[in-house]
Amino acid sequence: MRKHSLFVGFALTAVAAFALSAGASAAPAIAPGIELKTPFGALRAHAPASGVTARATATGVVSRNFRVLGHNDLGARDTNGDVWVHGNFAYVGTWADPCNGLGVKIIDVRQLRSPKLVGRLAVRPGTSAEDMVVRHVSTPFFTGDLLATGIQRCGDDPALDNQRFGVDFWDVTDPTRPAKLSFLGVTTGDGGVHELDLFQRGGHVYALLATPFSEWFDPHPGGEFRIVDVTNPRAPVQVGQWGAKAHGLSPGPFFGRGSFGATFDHSARASADGRKAYVSYWDLGVLTLDISDVRHPALITRTQYPRGADGDAHSVSFYQGRHRAFLLQNDEDFDPRSPASILAGPEGDGNSQDSRASVASESPSGPPLWLQPRHRVTGKVVRAAKQGCSASDCPPGTTGKIAVVRTPFPFFDPQPGPDPLCPQGAQEKAAAAAGAIAVVHDFVSTATSPQFFDVASPPVDVPVLFTGHRTAQRMVAAGSATLRAQQPSWGFLRVFDARTGKQVARFDRLPNVRALRPPDGAWSIHNNEVLGDRSYASWYSNGVVALDLRPLNDDDLASPRLAGQFLPKAGRSHSSSIPGGVPIVWGVAIRASDHTIFASDMNSGLWIIRPTGPAAP
Repeated sequence: MRKHSLFVGFALTAVAAFALSAGASAAPAIAPGIELKTPFGALRAHAPASGVTARATATGVVSRNFRVLGHNDLGARDTNGDVWVHGNFAYVGTWADPCNGLGVKIIDVRQLRSPKLVGRLAVRPGTSAEDMVVRHVSTPFFTGDLLATGIQRCGDDPALDNQRFGVDFWDVTDPTRPAKLSFLGVTTGDGGVHELDLFQRGGHVYALLATPFSEWFDPHPGGEFRIVDVTNPRAPVQVGQWGAKAHGLSPGPFFGRGSFGATFDHSARASADGRKAYVSYWDLGVLTLDISDVRHPALITRTQYPRGADGDAHSVSFYQGRHRAFLLQNDEDFDPRSPASILAGPEGDGNSQDSRASVASESPSGPPLWLQPRHRVTGKVVRAAKQGCSASDCPPGTTGKIAVVRTPFPFFDPQPGPDPLCPQGAQEKAAAAAGAIAVVHDFVSTATSPQFFDVASPPVDVPVLFTGHRTAQRMVAAGSATLRAQQPSWGFLRVFDARTGKQVARFDRLPNVRALRPPDGAWSIHNNEVLGDRSYASWYSNGVVALDLRPLNDDDLASPRLAGQFLPKAGRSHSSSIPGGVPIVWGVAIRASDHTIFASDMNSGLWIIRPTGPAAP
């Protein structure tokens, strides 16, 4: 019951958790009154970053090595989700805000220069349908084009509290007359299926489902990765599941890395032969599961983040290189500040990767540590009495020193201790009022990693960090410490060896990806698809990005190279969480038969483009 009364009186505004509102499901209700969401404007610019290239505006398109073929604004009534193309029809999902339940949009693309919106499916009040897959399948029960789309709850209508959410299956053999075949509910009252895949293996058809946080918060919990037998799409049945909690890989839902530390299944994708599943499990990385036996998925390997990385494995694609296979992993990170590091005692050589340094995460309550002189704060350390809820709890002489405040967070612990005496924001304001030059939360929890769950309002004017209890103890014992920022970074593409899970390359050389306080927009990667030796990534305000993957095949293995970029005309936003006036490209889909790319912009609709020159596969 304590978990379901969590944060009464607290304001939860987790900045890095935009991935749960823009790039994942509509904010899952962890407990009544709790939302995880991030306004795009939380880190708006005072000035553009240097080196920024031209970007699309409401009046124009910017394109390099892409040719625009067609566009449809899809009625400009809602916020668009992912895109899929199958034959002569494209499908675009609908996001959760505004929560209008308008389902999946069907677009006739036989005439690429004049695509036409011809219908919708999966229309259901109080839900969003963001992701969909269409495959041609043939079984004794059904032959034709089968569409699967994830159904998630949105809105706070109490009538939805006892409803089921999951996946819809539709016959789209004639997309102008879609016919619903079935619905399979997998969660109760909230959540649903965020991303999914669909494939045929032999005489069986299977769907792979990602159900974020269902292992932790659903009244009937199960593994967040589900396998459903859809051989008879009129009677689908779940046959397998896998969860990080059940397999001992995470002690709690918000245990992970950086400012949105979490463990949940965000996405699932089948290998070409249907024998493996690539499951993007946020801060656990991408897990490769053996699904040869669909009833008993087994972990083979997972991608390993380097020290100091922020996590946020959102989705993945597979690339078979000349000598080995690679996983192209998209980290959807909307907080460029985190993580930082803490070195107790003398500063040493100033190396942010000093082996003695501990990783910490920042809070948006204070100014970014990166903007401090030399990107760091050094000073003597004092500990506040009790939990530092008032300035009088700080010792005399706090002015000019780093204040450590004890911050218990028992809400997800197996054996919870007493609740905190005050919100985190109150602790920060008290320490700042006492003259501290920085605030470090001594975050005490066994199931939740150090991170913010409450923001001081108004924000304080000194940096605010969260670290574990042992690091805080070392700081106090040493009497001094250095808090250091690493170079800012929004989410970018990481390349991993598919067999070992070790990172071998990356691509982050785009405008604003390394900028703190960039122009309005979202500068994280979202998805990518591979055709030949090219990757085409949807990169929100950086549009569609074409990457040449051939350097991965070099003897010395180099990182992918930029081969082209397309920024669509911006559209008007229908959500307070999404900016207007800039591109916000959610997804890309490739029609391999003619190398045509279909891109969905959250505001401006469907764009049809074709790569040319170096961007072509």
